Amino acid sequence: MKVNPKFLTLMVALAAGTAAAAGTPSGTVITNTATATFTDPTTNAPATPVNSNTVSTTVLPKPDFDIVYVNGTDGTTATTDPLPTGYQGNVLPGAVLETAYKVVNQGNVDDYVVQLAANTNGSPSAPTSVKYYLDANNDGLLGAVERAAGPVTQVTVRVDKLETQQDEGVVSIIQVIEVPANAAAGGRYAASPQGTADVYTAGVIAPKTEAASDLQYSRAVIYTPSIFNGVIDGDPTTPGQQPPATTVTPPGSPTTVPGYVDPTRPGTNIVAVNLDNQIAYPKADANSTADTVVFINSLTNGGSLTDIVRLFPTDTTGPGGISLATPSAGGIFTLPNGVIVSFTDTNGKALPVDANGYPLLTVAPGQTLGYRTVVTYPDFDSDPANNPGPVVIIVGADSGNDGDALSDDASTNTVFPPQLQFGDATSALGTTPTPNPVQSVVPGAAAGTAPGTSTDSSAVFPMDLANLGAYSDSYTLKGTVVVPVIAADSTVSNTTVNVRYFSDNNGQPGTELPFTTNPDGTRSYTTGTAIADTELKVFAVVDIPTNAQATTVNGVTTNLVVQQTAKAVYSTIVREDNNDEIAVGQPNDKGVVLSKSEPASALPGAPLSYTITAKNNYNAVLKNFYVTESNTNPSTNVFTWTTFSSVTATKTFTAGAVLYRFNGGTWQTSAVPTVAASAVTSVDVGVDTNGNGTVDANDAFPAQGGLTLIFQVIVK
Repeated sequence: MKVNPKFLTLMVALAAGTAAAAGTPSGTVITNTATATFTDPTTNAPATPVNSNTVSTTVLPKPDFDIVYVNGTDGTTATTDPLPTGYQGNVLPGAVLETAYKVVNQGNVDDYVVQLAANTNGSPSAPTSVKYYLDANNDGLLGAVERAAGPVTQVTVRVDKLETQQDEGVVSIIQVIEVPANAAAGGRYAASPQGTADVYTAGVIAPKTEAASDLQYSRAVIYTPSIFNGVIDGDPTTPGQQPPATTVTPPGSPTTVPGYVDPTRPGTNIVAVNLDNQIAYPKADANSTADTVVFINSLTNGGSLTDIVRLFPTDTTGPGGISLATPSAGGIFTLPNGVIVSFTDTNGKALPVDANGYPLLTVAPGQTLGYRTVVTYPDFDSDPANNPGPVVIIVGADSGNDGDALSDDASTNTVFPPQLQFGDATSALGTTPTPNPVQSVVPGAAAGTAPGTSTDSSAVFPMDLANLGAYSDSYTLKGTVVVPVIAADSTVSNTTVNVRYFSDNNGQPGTELPFTTNPDGTRSYTTGTAIADTELKVFAVVDIPTNAQATTVNGVTTNLVVQQTAKAVYSTIVREDNNDEIAVGQPNDKGVVLSKSEPASALPGAPLSYTITAKNNYNAVLKNFYVTESNTNPSTNVFTWTTFSSVTATKTFTAGAVLYRFNGGTWQTSAVPTVAASAVTSVDVGVDTNGNGTVDANDAFPAQGGLTLIFQVIVK
């Protein structure tokens, strides 16, 4: 700094004092000779000037210094706000703050050495290091050459020369504050250069360190990132979070809501519930491979610096979450529950990863970028025994502009997997495949809907539709039973009987559910909505036709099997229950009806004709069936008082041939006995249905089949 000296005009003063004017270099010798001029009184002319003796004074050293900001301000503390412009800056963790200072020689000692040290006593947090470099070109910046020269711990300052306009007594330095790599956002790290050198005080020269009240702090403030990790942004170019422009219909809801469709799975609706939560409702598929849902998320950088953000699954909805798994080299996370999570850009291209495999998304200040979260999870609906809960993926976003590896914001993506169990009713939630209920019915009896009744013609099966999935759904029910029925001509054919479905009314069938009739004649019934983890109870009712054939025929039982299918309206899961059976019993009028008609009187020697009619009123075939006319029959003496003349037989069905047997002989197709007519004492008439020429256990006399015999005898 420049000092303007004051010169004294008295020789006494010059001869007796010592110079202490700052700026005059120490060791300088000040010489002076006084001159007196006057008029000679004797001649009244100018006299020859008279010179005094010459005196000299040596300037003593008076060292002093100061360190100031480059603008010359001085004397601050770390807590002083505001600091001069340029001496407080936002830095990233692990970065440095570089600020310029001047070391000023305020004394008169040339080549003055000032030791440099950092004072951080007033810093809220301790810097990693503080170093000083010479600013050789005095531009206030630390250049590459200056950095390469290395840090310094002292500087040598020339004394300022009075005879020049330059400021030789100043050395420029650069202070470099390095902050920790794990510095927390908003952290403050301050330091001031503090010099030590010889200083003249009260006539004594001794080493002195700058006082705490004469420090010039710089402050590094750790940058606070501002990122928002949210659901899909309907318009990333507009500030703030915008809802999707499209709408979807959630399962079980009659109205649409803002949402979008999975870009890779068109059947999956995704609903943005709020800014930080969106839910996917995937449909079922026909395979057992793992299922995948793709969410669209958005990331907004509200800070002033470009941010390279790490993405990972976490378990914390707010800030501070850690990654639940270590990613593969390609950025894929396999979670402990078997769920796999990966991230791509909005076009499905994998994001770049860092050295540890974490996916990275680079977002400019003020920018909103979309990205995809790909969630792959077990195919729960492939096995009805599975009882899945929601698959919750919390996506953590960790700013690259902070010093930790924790998420700064998170957004939740939730998958609601579907599931359905359909089967016979149980007391607990759900069904089991083990029940094999058999309901007995009586064809021709009145129909009914009471469960557990075996005296009517209706089979009633209590059924459960257990929604073990994570979202609401309704169901379509369809059931049929193939029932063999007996026609009037005793032929048997199959007819398909629809299952009717009824609601539950306190454990009893209520009203019949609404249905539509399909082109093939079957019915599709529609249930109400079952919310997640609840079940609908319904009743399957089968009305057996009056002419249904019995399921037990000649000791062999073949029950009717009820074929039932339930299909979820939204998820499309299909479940079958094919283990319910119906046992068709005999009708109430079961048995063989045998009747005989003949004239009430006849004359001796005259012919007598009479008719015997037999009918199978069972709803099953009969084996070993034939009609016998013989004296051995109860109350019969026909062949005692008459002589056999002829017999003819007709059947009501087409199958088989009528055979005759006389006196227990061999069955024959001819109605003419092989013995004399007068010798006939018994006549058997049956039907050979298997063509083996006899009537035996292999012949089947059909249900509702009839046989009419016309006998003619001659009264003796």
